Amino acid sequence: MNSHQLSRRGFLGALGAVPLLGSISTEVFAQSQTNLQDFVNLRFGMFNHFNMGTFTNEEWAAPNQNPSLFAPSSVNCAQWADTAVRAKMQYGVLTTKHHDGFALWPTAHSSYNVMNSPYRQDIVAQYVEAFRSRGLKVGLYFSVWDRTKGVQSLGGFVNDGNQTISPVDINLVLNQIRELLTNYGTIDILITDGYAWQMGQQQVPYQQIRNLVRSLQPNCVMIDHGALSVPWLGDAIYFEEPLGVTAPSNNTYPAMQGQTVSDGWFWHPSTPSESLMSRDAILQHLQTLEPTWVSFILNCPPNRNGLLDTNIVNRLTEVGAAWAGPNNARPQLPTQQVRAEWPITPVAAHATGYHPGEPAMHAIDGRSNNGEETCWSTWAVTPSLPHAITVDLGGVWSNVSTLEYLPKQWRRNNSADGDITSYTVYTSIDGVNWTQVASGNWAANRNVKVVEWSNRSVGYVRLQINAAAGGYSNVSGLIIGGRTVKPELLSRPFPVLGTIYRIQARHSGQVVDVVGCGVANGTNVQQWPWLNNNCQKFTFELVDDDTGYYKIRNVGTGKLVEVGGLSRADAGNVQIWADDNVPQQHWAITPIGDGTYVIRNRLSGKAMNVTGASTANGANIDQWEYNAVVQEQFYIIPS
Repeated sequence: MNSHQLSRRGFLGALGAVPLLGSISTEVFAQSQTNLQDFVNLRFGMFNHFNMGTFTNEEWAAPNQNPSLFAPSSVNCAQWADTAVRAKMQYGVLTTKHHDGFALWPTAHSSYNVMNSPYRQDIVAQYVEAFRSRGLKVGLYFSVWDRTKGVQSLGGFVNDGNQTISPVDINLVLNQIRELLTNYGTIDILITDGYAWQMGQQQVPYQQIRNLVRSLQPNCVMIDHGALSVPWLGDAIYFEEPLGVTAPSNNTYPAMQGQTVSDGWFWHPSTPSESLMSRDAILQHLQTLEPTWVSFILNCPPNRNGLLDTNIVNRLTEVGAAWAGPNNARPQLPTQQVRAEWPITPVAAHATGYHPGEPAMHAIDGRSNNGEETCWSTWAVTPSLPHAITVDLGGVWSNVSTLEYLPKQWRRNNSADGDITSYTVYTSIDGVNWTQVASGNWAANRNVKVVEWSNRSVGYVRLQINAAAGGYSNVSGLIIGGRTVKPELLSRPFPVLGTIYRIQARHSGQVVDVVGCGVANGTNVQQWPWLNNNCQKFTFELVDDDTGYYKIRNVGTGKLVEVGGLSRADAGNVQIWADDNVPQQHWAITPIGDGTYVIRNRLSGKAMNVTGASTANGANIDQWEYNAVVQEQFYIIPS
């Protein structure tokens, strides 16, 4: 099976300048602060890794295993909860679905779930009932990465198959989160994993996840396992201690730090006889973390009988007897900075310059891992600052008011070089005419920076970097959206749906053309003089996942323009293929002035390009990292 076939499946730091604010309610901010205060007051909790890996002796269970392997003799969540109470824990978090995709509830969206196992009972329901009945708060862990259903990406930090994220995959993620947040009462914490470090917020739109959680469980605290030391995709931080990610001694953010009591997150045959994490080590964690508003979440893996082993129960009982409990003299959580409560997932970004391998698209992809992250950087770019990055929101949205900037987090020698210190923000409806909405200064450090302006309708946001430490800028992430009011899509004004267009290369004046007007899948796309025939004419259709991407359909062949072979590389070939509704067939259309557009592929983030800037008849169309050169710029003209 070739790569094309594989993809076609059934698919808080300083605020900086004084914000330019209108009359803005403080209710959203006050509720968020209350939710975070309640979260940090939990202090100590139990993580329960219980899933297919329990029965296969794997930390990451292989995908597509036989559900009959999941065969507990019983599941006693009440025993887990009683043990948590004896340890003076105040909440629990259950792995409802790990990276292999086996679901512990009767999901309607995958057959790989507990109801097709010998156990055939809803474990999520048992868990939330047991913990709530004992006065404990409830958290659910959900892996966005699903290796059985193919929700995975070759473009992540961890590669596991030649896959892409399709609209069907996105719907699976959203539908399963909807089930978890609809069917089990109040969920206090939702932890996502396999997201920032495997695919990022572009491939599975953060906007859709965040909005769904906020609509169903407005007080739920969201956390992502992204290995960052500041809140980003969510409300609070998760420090994964076994990876070497621990809370700094001066932490002032709401956070939890996770460690496992035994050797591994899941139960293994050796677990019952292990010496486990010592009582004193657990107490030391509580003593160290509590003053910095970091909850300690201790993983306690149930065994194949659905019980916590005796050595784990005894250890937690010892901890509860020795720990005096929460320190009620601890000060309140410091006031957290405002956030883009209602983010908008961009479709594209371009910049006035970038260091090779660190393009503008890296500022909006939301990817981070332990010791790794993607950044837009202007290091070694000539000329030096100022530089600017322009973000395309995929349509015109109401009530846009907030930009969050994440500086580079993983630093050599703890250097502040690249941290933006002076900025100006502009917004636009059409990507051509711009209005300044904010300007100011930021401290050079790794804290998230926020700038806010009065609610306005926006289609494009431009962040201009006037000065930065070291004379160049690094941007690990940008989030744009609304804080007090949920933005609503007003329009996607161009291209006009149903209108027939020709796509004309700016540098050559020639138009995009299907070679020989061939109808076979994989037929190349080239440039050719305008002949006014249907193989040089195209229509644009919105992708059906409400993300702002378009399909480009050739009138003569009826097929879609795509990047072949799942290529994410410069010079990846552009061709036609039958409509499979996959990301290599989806394009962002971004105006850049002078009536021209960048046509950027959703899968690769790269721009449609005429190979070698050729002006010759038949020159091939491929993709390339956007360099603001004319062979990457096109007129889209009604025909």
